[in-house]
Amino acid sequence: MNQVITHIEQVDAPALKPTVEPDAELRSLFALLDDPDPRVTQAVTDRIRMRGEDAVIPLLSFMESACDPLARERASVLTAHFNLDHLRAGFQSLALRFKRGDPQAFEDGIFLIARFGNPRLNVAHCRSLLDDFASSLEDRIAGLSSALEVLDEINYFFFEELHFRGNQASFLEPENSYIDSVLERRTGIPISLATVYLLVTQCRLRLPFSGASAPGHFLVRYDGLRAEPLFIDAFNGGTILRARDIKRYLDSSGLPFHTQFLAPSQPRGVLLRTIRNLIIVFTERHDAPARKAFEEFMGILAPDAAEGQAFLRGLEG
Repeated sequence: MNQVITHIEQVDAPALKPTVEPDAELRSLFALLDDPDPRVTQAVTDRIRMRGEDAVIPLLSFMESACDPLARERASVLTAHFNLDHLRAGFQSLALRFKRGDPQAFEDGIFLIARFGNPRLNVAHCRSLLDDFASSLEDRIAGLSSALEVLDEINYFFFEELHFRGNQASFLEPENSYIDSVLERRTGIPISLATVYLLVTQCRLRLPFSGASAPGHFLVRYDGLRAEPLFIDAFNGGTILRARDIKRYLDSSGLPFHTQFLAPSQPRGVLLRTIRNLIIVFTERHDAPARKAFEEFMGILAPDAAEGQAFLRGLEG
């Protein structure tokens, strides 16, 4: 499970970032963001906040092009305010959808997490990439009769052709947990690479895959065989493992082994583990506002304090 991947690949062009031209009122308000008078600043920011979501994309474009550092800083603060409000509402809605058993909640939650790092996230582009992956795979496995043949073809597609791999060099980058970055760079941590794998194989192709929350190293579980499940290590080029291999790895690492580590993970649990990883990342980076935001998101999805603490005590991956 610690094999080093050495191949290098070309990746797709990044998703185009949507832009919206500001209307006359927003242009006037943005022009006043560098005003030194605090009364003017308060009035301007209050009015921009009243405009709500329709101000976000123009504000981001202004922030990137503004020459005045004070205007850029104030635009950045406003953008963070809008984005956090949007995400907070999104996670509250998501919690209700999980209670109803909404099968789309998992994928939408993955995009919500990525929206924190990229407020202009092009969700349609990401979904289109995943749809294309699924369409290509569906054609390729259509004539295969053996479960092992299907698994081999899927792994060849993800790890030899698309070159998804673990980010060995920079494990604690927040981008490793944001699906748009993982799709663009074709690199991530165990759980984010497993998530891409599952969004294609489980969510789109309805194949017998699920997550498996082994401590320190999230895996993909495959139940296509009658004898026993197999486990795919997406971080290490799709290495196939059996339960005994995982037990041996945990024993050698001084970690306990419990059979529930290999049980199929619930979608909400995968999101909570992803959020927990980002809390670890932002703690290491001393980014208190980002850490606090993800602690709030965890609290919304896991309002039971004991459950939230259980995830926070877990090992990264």
